[in-house]
Amino acid sequence: MPVVTEALVQQIAKQVDEKKLVVWYDPEQAYSGVAAQLSIPKTTVARYNGSFLRLRKEVDQLLDSNEAPRLVVYVPMERTETDSALVELDCAGVIMQPRQQPPVCNTRLSVVGRNALRPILGDDQVAEIERQVEAGKLSLADLDSLAEKGKDISTGLLMLIFGSANPQDVALAFLGSNEADEEISKKEAQKELQHLLQANFDIDLPGAEALSNWRVRLGRHILLTDLLNSLKGHVPSSLSSVPVANSAGGKDSCVRLARTWRNRRDLRDSYVKLANQVEEELGLGKLELPVQLLQDNETFFCVERALMVHVETGLCNAADPALLQLAQQRLARFWADVKPEVQARWALISSAAEVLIEADRVGKALKKAPATLPALLKAYTDDDEPWCFLDTHHRNMESRNYSFDFGGSGEHPELEKLITKAERRYTEVGSELAKHFMTVFQKAKPPVKGLLQQREIFEKQVKPLLGDGKVAYVWVDALRFEMARELSRLLKDDFDLTLQAAVGTIPTITEIGMAALLPKANESAKVVAVGGGKVALEIGGTVIKDRKDRVAFLKENAGVTVFEAKLEDLLPKPTKKVKDGIQGAALILITSQEIDELCEADNVAQARLQIDGVLSHLRRGVRVLADHGIKTIVLVADHGHLFAEEIGDDMKIEAPGGKVEDLHRRVWIGVGGTSEPSYLRTSLVSLGVESEFDIATPWTFAVFKSKGGGRAYFHGGLSPQELIVPVVVMRSVTKAAALSSGIQWTLKPGTAKLTTRFFSVQIAGDQSSLFGIEPPTVRIELRANKKCVSQPVSASYGFENATGEVKLKAAENDNKRIEPNTVTVMVTEEISQKTVAVCLLDATTGAELLPPITIEVAISL
Repeated sequence: MPVVTEALVQQIAKQVDEKKLVVWYDPEQAYSGVAAQLSIPKTTVARYNGSFLRLRKEVDQLLDSNEAPRLVVYVPMERTETDSALVELDCAGVIMQPRQQPPVCNTRLSVVGRNALRPILGDDQVAEIERQVEAGKLSLADLDSLAEKGKDISTGLLMLIFGSANPQDVALAFLGSNEADEEISKKEAQKELQHLLQANFDIDLPGAEALSNWRVRLGRHILLTDLLNSLKGHVPSSLSSVPVANSAGGKDSCVRLARTWRNRRDLRDSYVKLANQVEEELGLGKLELPVQLLQDNETFFCVERALMVHVETGLCNAADPALLQLAQQRLARFWADVKPEVQARWALISSAAEVLIEADRVGKALKKAPATLPALLKAYTDDDEPWCFLDTHHRNMESRNYSFDFGGSGEHPELEKLITKAERRYTEVGSELAKHFMTVFQKAKPPVKGLLQQREIFEKQVKPLLGDGKVAYVWVDALRFEMARELSRLLKDDFDLTLQAAVGTIPTITEIGMAALLPKANESAKVVAVGGGKVALEIGGTVIKDRKDRVAFLKENAGVTVFEAKLEDLLPKPTKKVKDGIQGAALILITSQEIDELCEADNVAQARLQIDGVLSHLRRGVRVLADHGIKTIVLVADHGHLFAEEIGDDMKIEAPGGKVEDLHRRVWIGVGGTSEPSYLRTSLVSLGVESEFDIATPWTFAVFKSKGGGRAYFHGGLSPQELIVPVVVMRSVTKAAALSSGIQWTLKPGTAKLTTRFFSVQIAGDQSSLFGIEPPTVRIELRANKKCVSQPVSASYGFENATGEVKLKAAENDNKRIEPNTVTVMVTEEISQKTVAVCLLDATTGAELLPPITIEVAISL
C-alpha cells in the first residue's frame, strides 16, 4: 500500500480499535478512492451513496446486534451539511474529519501527508509539500508518488552545501550562481540534487550532463512552465513540444520559483540573462501570443512588449478604462523595474489613456452642457471631476512624451499613433469646449453677478487681510487654473487652503491681467493703446504698462508698507536682504514669470519638460514665505494659456485687419477691418471691459496669422483655459513632524553604471522604533559636480506628475517598513564627469536623507 495512504488507513484503524465506531467525514472528497477500497480486519465499512435513509438502514441493522460492531461510516461531505442525519452515530462513536480534535482524528490531507512524509523527506521538503497541499496543488495520489520517489532521496549533503534542503531554496541558489558547483562535485552530491529537482519540479535531468547544463535546462524548464501555465492550454504550436512540468505540484513549484527568482534583486541579473537567452533561442518575440491571458505574466520581456503594443493598439481603437488599469498595474511589475525605459513607456501610455478617457467624458458632457456662465464655470473648475482634468492629463502626457526616448524612426509606431490620437482628441474636445464657453460668456453680458472678477481680487481677497498679520501677494504669470488646482492639492497638508476661480480681464495678456490685480482696478479699469502695437490698463487715470509700473502703483495704493521680490529670490533660500525686507513690510509681493518666459521662448521641447518644475518651485516658495512669519498667502494669476499640439496651417486664420492696436496669435484688438465666422468679434465694452476698441478671438483652438508667433503656446483669447484664473488663499497650519528621521534608508540602483538616458533606483527603508513609519514624500536626483542633471519620469507608485516627487507608503504587512518603490529618472544634460551621485532628498526640506551613492558614467548623449 502506498506510504501516505497506508498512514491514513492505519490512523482510521487505530480509532476503530479504540472506539469501535468511526464516522468519517470527507468534505473535499480527497479520500474517495481510499474509501471505496478501504478494508480493515473484522470491520464493516458503510458508505454514503446519496441517501441517508439507506445508510441509516444499513447501519441500524448492524447496531441491533448484542455486541457493538467495528464500523466505519464514510460520508463524502461537510458534517454541517448533513442536517444532523447521523447525530446519534456522531455521539456514540468518534468523528474523524479535517481539523478535528484531538489531532489523531484530524484527516486534513496536508496533516496526514506531513506526518507520513517527514521520516522520508525531512522537515524542509515536507514544509514545502504541505504548503502545496494547502493550496490545492497536490492530491493523495501525488503525495504517495512523492513518498515513493523520496525513498531514494537523501538530502544530508544538500543541507551541508546549501544550508537548506527546501527544494525552492536549493533550486534558487543553484540557478542564481555556480558558486556551489565545486562543492557539489567534491561531495558527489549530483545524485541528491538530481533527485530533489526531478521530484519537486517535474523535470528530467540527464545524469551525464554537467552542472552548468543542468542550470540552463532547469532555468528553461522553470521559465517555460511559468509562461505556459499562464496560457491555460492556448499554447502556440511551436511550443507544444517543449518540455515543461505537467503535474499540478510541479507546475506550482515552477511558477513560485520563477516569481521568487524575479523578486530577488541579488539574483535578478541571472534571471534576466537566462530569460533573454531562452526568448532568443525559441524565437518567442516572433510568436503571436494570446496577450489577454498574459496580463499578469512577467516571464519574458517579449510578453511585456506584446502587452504594451496590445494596450497602445487597443486605446487607439477605444478609450477603455480597463486598458488604463492594465498600464498602471504594469508600472510596478518586473520588467518595468528592470528596464527604466519600460516604466517610462507604461507611464506615457497611461497618460495618453487618461487624456482619451477624459476627452470622451468631457465630450459627452458637452452635449448637455450648462447654458449659464456660473454653472459652466462650476463644471470646469469645481465639480468632483471638473472638466479642467482634461487639461491636466494633457499637460502630463506631453511632459512624458517629450521626455521619452523614441529612438530611431518607426521604433514605436503604435505608441506614436496613440500620442497623435490623444493630442488630436484633446484639441477636438478642447475646441468644442472653447466655442461653447465663449458663446455662453458673450450671451451672459459680463460681469455676471455672483462670479468673482479678477479686478476685484485685491479689494475682496487681499485688502481685508492686511490688518491681520503679514500677507504675501503672489503673482504668477500664466498659471492656468488646473495647475493651481494641482498646486493646491500638493499644499493642502501644510496650509488651511481655499481655491476659487475668478473671471479674468480681457484680453488675457500679461499687460492687462497683471494690472487687473492691483488696488482700485475694481473701481476704474480701461484698456488703452500705448503705441508700438501694445495696449495697457489704465486705472484711475494712471496707465500701467509693465512690471515697474505695477510695483510702483501697488506701493502707492496698497495702504501698507510693501516689499517686492521675485520667486527666484526665495530659492533655495532667501538672502539677508530679502529676509529683512519681509520682516519690515506688511504686504510682500512675489512675482513669477517662469511659465510665460519659458513657453514664449518657443522651445516647445524644453517648455514641456520644465513647465511642471514651476509648480515645484512655487510649492517651495510659499513654504519659505510661511517659514518667515507670513500668516496668509494669496496666490493669483494674470491669465491662463493654451499649450496644445503645434499649430498647422489648417489652424491659422486671417486676423480682421483694420487699425490694429495689438495682435497676438489668440487675440486681435483694434477698430475697423473684417469679421469672419471663424472668430468672435465684438466690442470690449460688450464683454464688460471699458475701452474704445473691439476684440476678436478664434472660437476654437485656432490662431491668427502673425509674425513671430509661437507654435504651441498661446494666450489672449476667451477659452476657459485662458480666461479663468485661480485665487488660492493659504494660511499656514501647525503640523506634527513626520517620523521619518529614524528611517534606515536603502538605495539600490537598477544597474551598476549609467549607460542610457534612463536610470532607475529602488527606494526602501525600515524603522526600528516602536511606532510605525509615516512615509515622507521624496525626490531622486542625479547630480554631476553638485548640479542636478536629471528629471523624474515615473515610479512604481506614488509618482506626483506635477513635481516629480514620490509619495512613499508603508508596507501593507509591516508598518515599520517602506514599501519598495522603483523610480525612473531621465538624464537631461550632457555629463562630462566620470561619475554621478544618486541623491535621495526630502521633498519638503530638500535635505539629503542618506549620503549619496556614486555611479560610474558610461553614456554619451
